[in-house]
This record gives sequence, C-alpha cells and structure tokens, in this order.
Amino acid sequence: MKNSICLIFMLIIMLSGCSTMDNLKSFSAAYHEPPNSTSSRLRVITNQNVRLVPGSTCIDWSLPDVGMVNSRALAIANSRKLNDRVLGMHGGNGAKNSSEVYIQPGRPIVLVYSGMPSSGRYECFTSVYFFPEAGADYESNSGLCYITIEKIIKSEGSGEITRETVAGREAKICSR
Repeated sequence: MKNSICLIFMLIIMLSGCSTMDNLKSFSAAYHEPPNSTSSRLRVITNQNVRLVPGSTCIDWSLPDVGMVNSRALAIANSRKLNDRVLGMHGGNGAKNSSEVYIQPGRPIVLVYSGMPSSGRYECFTSVYFFPEAGADYESNSGLCYITIEKIIKSEGSGEITRETVAGREAKICSR
C-alpha cells in the first residue's frame, strides 16, 4: 500500500512538472520586451507581484516572453530586474513601487497580479488583459485582488495629464 501511494505521488509530480516549471520561470525571469522599442509603454505600480503574458488573452506560462515586470514580495527567486525602471512616461512623478516597460501595440497583453495580505492567511491571484493602442502610454495599479488600467493622455495645448479608464477583461488560464 505504501509503495502504491509513493508511485501515485511520483506520477503526479512527473506529470505536472512542465506546468510547474513554466510557472516558476514566470516568477524568476523578467518580462521580455518587444525586440524593437515600440510606441506603447506600460507603467506597473504594485505592492506585490505583477507578471505579464504578451500576445495572449489567457494565461499561458509557457509562452516565450512571459515574465515578472514588478516584484515587491520577499520571495528570493522573483526577478527584480525591471523594478523602478523609468522610461520617461508622463504622470509618473513620485510613483513608488513602479516599473515602466515597452509593450506591443495592437496585440493583447495579460497582467497577472499575485499578492498576500500582511496576515498571510491567503494569497490572491487576479488577471486582466487589454489591447494597447499604438503611441499610447498606460498605467496599471494593483493591490490586494484588483488591477486597474488607465490610458495616460497629455494635452498638447496645456500639457495637462489626464487618465482614461481602460476596460480590461478577465484573463483565465489557457485551456489546452
């Protein structure tokens, strides 16, 4: 009986290995920006972790450019390569816990938030996707169990910065 339980446990681990490795990679690897600097940018503000899944409307950790864009959690393996990166986007003066990256316009991108309250009693995952427009700057704010996305607009005449809410749609795990 003991051997049967061990065998079943080993099979479960072996069969879930690829999925688990891809998920771990998405924490330890930084998001890969488009090869050429694009005209669209995204500022990600969070107090926990946000990963990006470019070119998809669902979460698939095996895609090539998936990775961490902003990590404020204490996990040792999390990539912090893009933390506090500034590309000169408007309206970001004094933004704490932020990261600015290039994103591909016209293709969907998924933002995946993961975080834990200070009590540590549970962990929250939430995700949304949207289609960035060419030449637009965006700002994402996330906290415990929510993500908002706004388009940053600078008035050409007055230079005033305004924000327009972007309708993000819920992103689910891709079915295979």
